Amino acid sequence: MKINNVKTVTKKQAKAYAVIALNTLSIAPNDMDAKSLWEEIEVVMKIYTPRDAVRQAEKILEGKGGAIKWMKR
Repeated sequence: MKINNVKTVTKKQAKAYAVIALNTLSIAPNDMDAKSLWEEIEVVMKIYTPRDAVRQAEKILEGKGGAIKWMKR
């Protein structure tokens, strides 16, 4: 699968990709690290166009599409 043919993204779109990736990783059974986030953002960019990513991230942030809970170790 090829990453959407996007040369640049806005700050809002970049943050949206990060929110979606973090939401996805939050339900993964493995521990999260910087490398897994790096790889997951690339996967998210293959799945969502920048506009779709913003819509999905807004749903997640409203609590309708995921529940990220962070705990310190």
